[in-house]
Amino acid sequence: MQIFNTQFIACLTAFLAAMPVANAAPVPRDTPGAKRIVLWDWTNTRDASSAPALQSSAQSIASSSKIFAVINWGTHTPAEIPKGVRFQPMIRSPQELEGDNWQAAVDLATNNVKKIVHFFNEPERNGISVDSAVAAWRQKMLPLRASTGALLVSPAPASNGEGSAWLSDFMGRLSASEKPDFLGVHFYTSQDAPAETEVAAAKAYMEERIATYGIPLAVSEIGSTSRDANSVQTFTKQIAEYMDSNPNVLEYGFFGASRTPADGFVSPAAQLLDSAGAWTTLGSWLLNN
Repeated sequence: MQIFNTQFIACLTAFLAAMPVANAAPVPRDTPGAKRIVLWDWTNTRDASSAPALQSSAQSIASSSKIFAVINWGTHTPAEIPKGVRFQPMIRSPQELEGDNWQAAVDLATNNVKKIVHFFNEPERNGISVDSAVAAWRQKMLPLRASTGALLVSPAPASNGEGSAWLSDFMGRLSASEKPDFLGVHFYTSQDAPAETEVAAAKAYMEERIATYGIPLAVSEIGSTSRDANSVQTFTKQIAEYMDSNPNVLEYGFFGASRTPADGFVSPAAQLLDSAGAWTTLGSWLLNN
């Protein structure tokens, strides 16, 4: 069975990369080949006013021809991100379905053609049941798509058995007209496996997601957890090449852009920003190569 028309997806990617951003001049960085998203941690926004290197790093995103968008796991556009850089809001949890957080997502979807909106981040690890997720999808997200033309990303569970079961249950309850436009995907390596093994595992996981659900992928988190810098670089560069050339992948973002690792699971060798807020060698590579 044909999964979907890959030529259509390639054209859609090109269209989205070229579409205008509200209240901004045309952005020279937008090219049809741009697929990478910057996972810009909320602490960067907190610290930007006192960290010149962070401000410089934020400004440099606008000049990268590789960057498609910025995500910060929230719905409010970071003030330090330059005008014209595409920001994708995320309804990370049920708390973003109400009040100012929800209104920010609605405003972004209303004021931007074909705005991509992400829904629920690793819900199975945050106590969000499939029942409540499906109800919220129908009550809030589908009307948002109907009224604004927003493109919706499914919940993005972890790449383990629990996450896969949660997503299968969620997707299985939706009718054809209720399906998301893109499938939310996360993938992290094991800490000690060889990079080549993890590259193969990541590719196999992406292909399985494509074959199972038949919609293009929005890989909102991917990363190596190895503590070995060479392994991290091997995984990152080979997976970036795979993602860039795969017409079934709309976008992908390596974790993560913060001055310190988010927790003990994240590898210091995979950091995209250094302690001052400047791009690391790896971060600079992702922006420019």
